[in-house]
Amino acid sequence: MSYQSGPAPLFHSDRSLDHWLSPELSAISPANARSRLREIAGARSAYMGAWAAGIGIGGILVLLGVVLAVRLGTFATIAALSLPGAAVAVFCGVFYVRVRDRLPRTSRALVNRGPGSMRGAFSFVGFILVVFIALLAFTAKPSTWQDPGALLTLATILVFMVALLVVGIIVPATIMGRSRESLRRKAANDPRFRALLEQDLATWRDPIGDAGYGPL
Repeated sequence: MSYQSGPAPLFHSDRSLDHWLSPELSAISPANARSRLREIAGARSAYMGAWAAGIGIGGILVLLGVVLAVRLGTFATIAALSLPGAAVAVFCGVFYVRVRDRLPRTSRALVNRGPGSMRGAFSFVGFILVVFIALLAFTAKPSTWQDPGALLTLATILVFMVALLVVGIIVPATIMGRSRESLRRKAANDPRFRALLEQDLATWRDPIGDAGYGPL
């Protein structure tokens, strides 16, 4: 007895990386369709966003130490805030470059409880600022608004609060919101990173289903 087999199934590695990276394929694919490239883009941007936030926080600590040194007339705040802040910024910068130039580990669960887009981040930050300013307006003593020193202190606090919200929420959300475009641009401009994707394309198989390597 003989059996006639059908044509061999088309594995995702039979398609080129350019095919999976093409914007045209992405445009006609469901936005929530699962693929290896989208998992890579999401994980890569999550790591990049976290380290970018660390760079920003380190920079804010540097600036805060300098501002307090000027206001208080002492260099102790530079040693207490600016130097550790610079160390944090450098440390996070090294890891930011590292995760930007490597394929991430998509098997590790990444939980993001913040906004996933720049528009959502701006809305969230705006809401926090409105609530903070409203509470400040209702709780501050009337004499506060007539004291130049107190007003300068409040303005400084507000500026640093805005800076923290920007680096902690808006920057990571913007990076995550542009994750797919960032990966496509990186693959087009960095031959070494593209080679990593080519190698991954040749060896990867979906361990839990039949998801393809793309679309992005």
